Amino acid sequence: MKKIWIWLMTAVLLWGMAFPGAAEMLSIPEWAEVTLNERGFLDAGEYVLEDEENGHWMYVSPTLRIQIERTWETPEKVKKSDAAQSFYCFTAEIWCDTEQGELPMTVWSDPENPRGKNTQKIIREIAAEQNLVFATSTDYYTYRVDKKKKNGGPVGIVIRNGEILYDSPVKNREKSMPNYDTLALFADGHAESHPNTGKKAKEYLAEGALQVYTFGPCLVRDGELTEFITKHANRKLNPRHAFGMVEPGHYIDVICEGRLKKTNGSTGVMMENLAQIMKDRGCRIAVNLDGGQTAVMAFMGKQLNMVQKSDPNGRATFEVLAFGKIREE
Repeated sequence: MKKIWIWLMTAVLLWGMAFPGAAEMLSIPEWAEVTLNERGFLDAGEYVLEDEENGHWMYVSPTLRIQIERTWETPEKVKKSDAAQSFYCFTAEIWCDTEQGELPMTVWSDPENPRGKNTQKIIREIAAEQNLVFATSTDYYTYRVDKKKKNGGPVGIVIRNGEILYDSPVKNREKSMPNYDTLALFADGHAESHPNTGKKAKEYLAEGALQVYTFGPCLVRDGELTEFITKHANRKLNPRHAFGMVEPGHYIDVICEGRLKKTNGSTGVMMENLAQIMKDRGCRIAVNLDGGQTAVMAFMGKQLNMVQKSDPNGRATFEVLAFGKIREE
């Protein structure tokens, strides 16, 4: 019996060494009741947990696993002059079986008429209508498109599902936000971020990029806070949204509520603290996406986070960054 136990422990250790992050992938939160296979998914079917009261949500299928937790965050001040921060933070940890083609995707509000006039919808409606497990906001590039039509100016690099929509690089702005860093998601499951003029749209495609969003700044690179964050990030408190990669196929999506002090106490978060949150969650790369009224997270067609009282549904949009299709019975 002792030899069998030693063999099992050795096998687990060797498997963990062969697949970095394997132990974390197989660990189940105490609030979930599900058994995973050796790859961290299910052999068949779906597992869905929705516990709004305690702030827990989970989805598992044979190729996708999503764990979402709502936590109350009170980061320490970086500088004495900083405003006090306290807010609800929604963290979605996502694992994809990239070998089976499970990857992040952009889904349109009207797939038959992408970017069509008057097809914008709120995110939970897009998620429900398109049968999406998880959906969240993107870079709201259409704002820049409309601005260009009125006043001229570049839109940035915009690639959706392997198609170049705009190839109009913007020179990065050192002390302004957004600074137009990219978030590029590739077919092999890895993610990158570059200055907007650092790589051409055709280069992204040639290297296997499926999605390229333009916003920024890049918060974490190679597991460390970027120079922009430590030197240039503003210190305002706002609702914010960040997306990052722990390792290929393992992602973190975070939305921090704000502008809700009188509603639920959420003040919003300073950019530097958002970056630290992404680093603390293990991200090797993480990028700030559009926040404020744009930042919305939906699970199984239901909106999870609160947006300011004047616009509780968030901005209407043409698209969402999504994971998974709900399997039909």
